[in-house]
Amino acid sequence: MSLLLLLLPTGNKIGTTKRGIGPAYASKATRNGLRVSDLAHLENFTEKLTKLVDDAKARFPDLDVDIGSEVAAYTRYAEQLKPFITDTVDYLHDAYESGKRILIEGANATMLDVDHGTYPFVTSSNPSIGGIVTGLGLAPNKYEAVIGVAKAYTTRVGSGPYPTEIFG
Repeated sequence: MSLLLLLLPTGNKIGTTKRGIGPAYASKATRNGLRVSDLAHLENFTEKLTKLVDDAKARFPDLDVDIGSEVAAYTRYAEQLKPFITDTVDYLHDAYESGKRILIEGANATMLDVDHGTYPFVTSSNPSIGGIVTGLGLAPNKYEAVIGVAKAYTTRVGSGPYPTEIFG
């Protein structure tokens, strides 16, 4: 089973794509998740992965994860990704201070925002403008321009209300 599916919620269906963002954010909130930076420090990776799997097995007793094969796979991923792993807050601030232009793109927007959307039929993150601050650590006074593109209706993957839907 993929590590991204370890923490799939149980209960009522809300139209999830089951691609991993919900479980990833659940791990972030419970502070037991793996982060990309863990791939730069593989000496602690096995221990962190084992704790994550043990937590998942407590909730899903039939879960079968081969820790050894997962560690081997992520070790290969780490070799490829290591040159790109950095402190992104420092990276963005350095780019800003050196006068580089920074383009930030977001998708889904307000109607799927976990705090401002059609809860519970939302994504697990903040894809609206506030997510730039919380997700990237880039303060609002550093934005030269914000360009919003909007549509006059709501779309989504899976279940949930369509506040702009017309019946009849």
